[in-house]
This record gives sequence, C-alpha cells and structure tokens, in this order.
Amino acid sequence: MADLGHSTAPSDRAMQRAAKRWRDWLKEQDIGAAIFQQQAWRAYAEGHSGLISAPTGRGKTLAALGGPLMQAMADAETPEGRASHGPRMLWVTPLRALASDTRERITGPVAAVLPHWQVAMRTGDATSRDKRLTDTGKAQLVVITPESLALLLSHERSREQFSQLRCIVVDEWHELLPSKRGVLLQLNLARIQALAPGAQVWGLSATIGNLQEASDVLLSAWQVKEPALVQDMRPKPFHLHSITPPLGTRMPWAGHLGLANLGEVAKLVFSAPSTIVFTNTRAQAELWHTALASIWPEDADTLAIHHGSLDQGVRQSVEQRLRAGTLRCVVATSSLDLGVDFPAVERVIQIGGARSVARMVQRAGRAKHRPGAAVHVEAVATQAMDLAEFAAVRELAEAQVYERREPLRLCFDVLSQHAMSAALAGGFRPPELLAEVRRTAAFRDLSDAQWLAVLAFLEHGSDSLVQYPQYERLHCADGLCQPANTGVVRMHRMSIGTITAHGAVNVQYLRGARLGSVEEAFIARLNAGDVFNFAGRSLVLVRLENSTAWVRRSAQVGLLTPAWAGSLMPMSSSLGERMQQLLSQAAASPAADDAPHARELQWLQPLLQLQSQRSLVPGAGQLLIEQVGQTQAPQAGKAAPLFVYPFAGRVAHEGLAVLIATRLAHLQANTFAWACNEIGLMVQPTLPIDANAVDWAEIFKQDGLDTDLRSAVNFSELARKRFKEIAQIAGLVQSKVPGKKSRASDRQLQVSASLLFDVLSKYDPEHLLLRQARQEALDQELHLPTMQRLLASIAARQIALRFPAKHTPFSFGLWAESFRGQLSNETWQNKVRRMAEQQERQARGEPAPGPSRSARAPRTPRPGDPRKGAPPQRAQHPGSPNKAAAKATSKQAAPRKGTRSTPQRSPQPQDTH
Repeated sequence: MADLGHSTAPSDRAMQRAAKRWRDWLKEQDIGAAIFQQQAWRAYAEGHSGLISAPTGRGKTLAALGGPLMQAMADAETPEGRASHGPRMLWVTPLRALASDTRERITGPVAAVLPHWQVAMRTGDATSRDKRLTDTGKAQLVVITPESLALLLSHERSREQFSQLRCIVVDEWHELLPSKRGVLLQLNLARIQALAPGAQVWGLSATIGNLQEASDVLLSAWQVKEPALVQDMRPKPFHLHSITPPLGTRMPWAGHLGLANLGEVAKLVFSAPSTIVFTNTRAQAELWHTALASIWPEDADTLAIHHGSLDQGVRQSVEQRLRAGTLRCVVATSSLDLGVDFPAVERVIQIGGARSVARMVQRAGRAKHRPGAAVHVEAVATQAMDLAEFAAVRELAEAQVYERREPLRLCFDVLSQHAMSAALAGGFRPPELLAEVRRTAAFRDLSDAQWLAVLAFLEHGSDSLVQYPQYERLHCADGLCQPANTGVVRMHRMSIGTITAHGAVNVQYLRGARLGSVEEAFIARLNAGDVFNFAGRSLVLVRLENSTAWVRRSAQVGLLTPAWAGSLMPMSSSLGERMQQLLSQAAASPAADDAPHARELQWLQPLLQLQSQRSLVPGAGQLLIEQVGQTQAPQAGKAAPLFVYPFAGRVAHEGLAVLIATRLAHLQANTFAWACNEIGLMVQPTLPIDANAVDWAEIFKQDGLDTDLRSAVNFSELARKRFKEIAQIAGLVQSKVPGKKSRASDRQLQVSASLLFDVLSKYDPEHLLLRQARQEALDQELHLPTMQRLLASIAARQIALRFPAKHTPFSFGLWAESFRGQLSNETWQNKVRRMAEQQERQARGEPAPGPSRSARAPRTPRPGDPRKGAPPQRAQHPGSPNKAAAKATSKQAAPRKGTRSTPQRSPQPQDTH
C-alpha cells in the first residue's frame, strides 16, 4: 500500500477483511464483479490514480466506489481512521441532476459496509442539512459539482476541511474535459493536491477518441508517472434500427423537424412501458411534446418534457417519475444524456441524426441501463441524409471509433477567478500559487509575463482603469496577496463558476411555480395575450415585468415555440467522412441484402442514382464542387450558385464558406450569400463566376488562413461577443449584485462589457483578457483549428468540378436552407415540400401540375421549424454597401440576422441542453 500521508496505514490483514466484506455485499446483491472492476479495485489498493472508461451501463460507478470503500473499511480499524474529521471522499459530477442520482446509487453500498459514514450532496440544490454536514466535517462522502467545490475551496477552513481527503472521483470527465468547467476543475484539483497530497484521483469516462490524453489532463496536478487506464473490453452489442418509410415512399431531401413521422413514433412509444424520445434542440423537444400531446390517448401526466431551460423543480419531478416508472414517455434533449440511471426505461428513440457516434451511443444507453444489457436505439429519419448518418454511426460504434474531446489551454479568465478564490482562502504567495497552477495541463505553458499580467489585472483591472476603485480586488503586500476589501469577498463568491449568464427571462405562473426560462429575444417579440408553447404547456403571456414573463395556462394550443441560440448540434468530421465513404460505395455497387446497413442504403439508391446522373457521388479522395444551372461557359448576367461538399459538419462548413467567399472576392468585386448543412455549403455570388477559371488549390490553401478569416468578418465584434463571457468569468462585470434577488439583464451585461471592451481596446489593446477574447473568437467563432485540419484534408483530395443543369439531391437541401431568411406567405416547410416534389417530378420526367393550394392562398401557420436557421449570410467585397437581411414572417422562427461579415455562431455543447 502506498504511503498516503497518514500516521497509521491499514494492515494487509485489515485490507483482506475489507475486501471480503465488499465481496460478500456484492454476492448478497447478486452482482458479479467484471474484470475491469476488479482491475480498478486492485489498482486503487496499490495506490494508483487513473481513469476508468466503459460504455454506458457497464458498472463504472461500482468500479470507482469499491477501492475507496475497501480502504475506508480497513482505515476504520485504526484509531486515526475512526477519529478522522472532514470528507474522506469527493464525488465530482457535472450536473446537479446527476448528483442527486449518484447520491441515491452510492448510498446503498456505503450504508451496507460503512454504516457510520454520512453521504451529503453539495450543489446549488443542497438542503440545509447537507450543507451543515459538509461544513461541520461530519459528511465522509460528498457528492459535489465543480462550481460548489470551487466555492468550498474559497474559504479559509478548506485547508483543514480537506486535509483528511483520501479519494476524488470525477464522474463524466469526458463532458468536462473540453470546457472551461474542466479547466476550473483542474485548478481546484491542483489546490486539493497541495492540501491533501496523498489523495488519489480517479476519473470516469465514456469511450472517447483520446482517452490517454483525457487521463493525462485529469491527473496532471498529481504528476502521476504511470496512471492506470482501466477499460472494459467486453463487447457490448449496439443495435440501431432505422425507422424509414417503405421503399419507394417519398422522404424529404431537407429539413430536420420530422413531425411527419409522428404516427410511427407513437406506435413505438405505446409498444414499450417507458420511452425517452431524444431530440437535438430544446425547441424541437417542445414541438414534439406538443405533437404527441395532441394525440395522447392516456392520462396527460404520463407524458413529460425535459430540457435545460426548464426549472430545476420541473426537471427533478420528471426524473423522479421516470425513475419510478410512472411516466410512459419523456421528450428530452441532451439534458438526459449523461449517466442518470432510469432502469424503468425500455426504449430510446432518436429523432433525426445525433451528429456524433459518442452521443448516439450515450443516448442509446439510457434504455435498459443495466450492466450487460445490449444497447438499442430506434432512429427516426427526418430527411434522406439521416439514413446515411445512421449507417455510418452503426458501423463506427461497432468498431468503437469515437470522437475526440479537445481540452482547453490558457484560459486567463478562469485563472483570474481561481487566483481570487485562493486569496479569499487565507491569501496566497504568488510564487507558490504559480508553481501550483503550472502543474495543471491547462496552464503548463503559462509564462512569467502572463502570470504577472493576471496579478496586475486583479490588482487594478488595467492601467486605463486604475482610477476606478471597483476594479481593485487584490492587494499584495509583503509577498502575500489577499482580497482588497470585504465587498470583494461577497461579490466574488456570488460569481464563482464558468457558466455565464445569458439573456434569459423567467417564465412563471401568476399564482404558481416557476416553469423555466426563455431567451429575451423571443419574449420581446410577443405581445400580451399571445399564446406560446413551453414546458409542455400552452401558455398565454400576461405581462413582462422585472425579467419575468408572467403567464397563465391557455386552452388554445400555441402557434409559437421559443428557440434558443446555438441550438444546432454540429456533426463530427469523422462521422461525415464515413458517411461520404458509404454513399460512394453504395453508388458504385448497391449493398447486398445481408449487409448491416443494407436497409438504409437500399432506400437511398434512387437518390444516389439521381445524384450520379446529374453530377457525381464523390469518393473518399474527392471534393465535389457543383455549379448548378450553368454550363461550363458562364452566362452573362446570371450568377449560378456554387456547392461544395467536404462532409465535415456544419461548424467546419461555416468557416469554409466564409473563407471561400472572402478569397473569391479577392479575385473580383462581388457580394456573396452562403448557407451550410452537415454535408456541404452553398456560396451564392451576386455577379457570375467562372468556376473553371478559379484556381481552387489557391482558394483552399492553408497559407494566410488566420489573416483571411479575420478580414472576412467584423472581427472586432466577434471578439467583443467573446469578451462579454470572459469578463463575467474573470469578475470584471457582475451578473449578480449583493442584496438584489434578480440578475443583471443581458442588455445591462452587454453594455457594461462593451464599454470596457472599447476602453481597453483604445488604451490597453494588449490587455490579457482582450488577447484571450481575440483568440477565442478565432478558435470558437471562426473555428481556426477545425479549419486548419479541414484544409489539410482538402489538400490531399482531387477536385471534381461538375455543372448540373438542375439541382441535385445533395444541393437541394442547401438551396432550401437559403430560403429561410426570405419573405413569403408560405411556411418554410410547405415551400421546401413543393420544391422537392417539383424536383422529383422533373427526375421522373413528369409534367408540372397547376398551382398548388399553398401557392393559391396563404395557410394558417403551424408551429414552425424550431431551428434558428441561418439565412444566407452575406460577405461583401471591401467598399461595397451593406445590405440588411430580410425579415422573417414568423415570430417563432425568426432567424439570426446575417450581417455583411459575421458568420452564424456555432453551437456550444451546453446550449443544447
């Protein structure tokens, strides 16, 4: 047994007795220990730290729990172990809902083998009893979120509170790894390492593409030479069943709502005791719940909705009923992706593509969430290309090829916050804290100059802000840094964390509970008396007051559904590449009837045949570029759109569209619009372009990428947008004020952050936070790292240029996207449906019919597509006039307006909850 810093280590015999008690309890529960679980327990007993990776429902919780519990049983036989004060084990979880579920799961085994232990939960929802147990040191095991851990560490008592800590388990580490919450946790783990250097750290992760890196980042503060990487190598069958119409039946070429499949979904729901229906966006979940409710034959209380914008009490009620088996169906987003156990759930349905192999497998694991059970999901295709995605997901999941999760580096806003927390916890000496911080992977490359800039920022904000006392938060004297005053202490503790405030308005009954929150932009478009759908209810807006929308129930079904910014999930590049390969293979030789993805590809055969007739189905080593409606000799006065198909996902395509438009504009003065989807992008010039005359290798070159992306957009405005979030995390602007119940509005935060951005840009342009804002604008708004990888991939491909006279199945979806920002008395769905039918008639050689019903008269609008679809964005050559985007006709579906130089913001993982 490794020396863990305690005066008396448990004897070998004590460990043997503890192991026997643990095995006896497992036997009583009829649990057979898996090999990977035994490996984890053995590694823990040998003093190792590490990472446990296994698919959903394999028993990762027991694998992480067994070692610490056996150690605690053996410790209890020593005087020091019995007299210890403070938590012996921390269980860090990314979600409050997951914290509650985790506490319930681990309380049973803890009570059985360590009856004297108390298990407490320390999250934003913790009870006064839980807080008291934690603060007084009477809880031996604490389930906690990263933000609550940071808050505890900001108190001076934390030095004593965590001194007896023996183990830290970080659950769902793969979710925290690529976020600032993961950076904050790294810093907090480094602080704990200084307080309890003998503690062991173990992470739990679903299978991802960079497990070793994930392990190294988690354990960086411990500087473990040989971390244990424990994986469950047992094959777990993954069954993905595609729900498609019969062969020969029409399926949309574009769109993602999928309500045409309502009947099929209802059949699946009623054929199982309990079902989770997953959607990719909160608005899509609201619309699907409304649709199911309209045909629901059972008690309305057996149908529910769950997403991240609902009030915590509403979500907890749904989770409890789902766990108890009293709900027949829940329509959910990624808010139920993570490892919450719902044994009663027998079926999972995914509406449309999940855009990620790992996400699809994670969601499938919500059904029959029991060790050893096969993973099964019913996937409902909402458009033709979903079928290719389903086939690719099935193949990659069976081969266990998952996406990477990239960790963040040098987040100075998080470091500034952490340094202030250290100051609150009794103060710090800069050289000592610097050494501690540099042990983390996130700040391994932190320079002396950058560290001094962080301290200077905390001491006076900036040279240009030195006259304003509110920015003096840190006082350093005699080598010790402490808070400048007591007001700083209160303000800082109210703002700990990296989940920043967005423009949200609370939705609450006039005489009742709070339902959740919607975006300010949506509520601002409503008038008193308007009916909208939210939280699975039809609500009428009574009044908007003090950032609260007061509502009452409505007997009328609402026509408006809120949409949330960043509500599109981007497809991973690895999934897109495999989709392209499968489509190419299917076009070249139709799949045999017994092939695993034969059903999807057979259904796609007519579409692929038409694509081949009109253009080309690109192979793995090809990049297809189509110029539709133009012969190889350009026609004067007619600008044909360009379509490019990298199959790299929407995020990469947005950046590539900006780059193509910018570099084409360098060749000739022009104005461009663009639209993107998961397989490609459309660039629509105002003036004709001869695609044959374009040097495409020059367009896709990697040289000058950074410069061209910056010049393509109003880069200062992108940096300003990032600065708002950075300023909140760093404490430069405050969303909460002591003594006030309500948060500052999004408009107030924006104004405060914008003024500071302007002042610093003028008088201190190299300020630490400004440099970070510019870098984040490049990396997260313009996706510079993704673009670099994509251009490197394109350089190895052969350009295949085609000039189809009519739209192809590939181009049609992009063309349809471009109509979202136009004025029309048709709904977008009806317009796309009419255009698709026209394309199909042309493909069959049939004559066009007379005017359709939708063309003769406007129809009463239905709940629209919830996605804030981007209208064609416009990039103009320098000097050309800016054109305002057309207004949308629907309040519900009003898209984000395109400016002359700002591409649509890509979604963040947390926006989709």
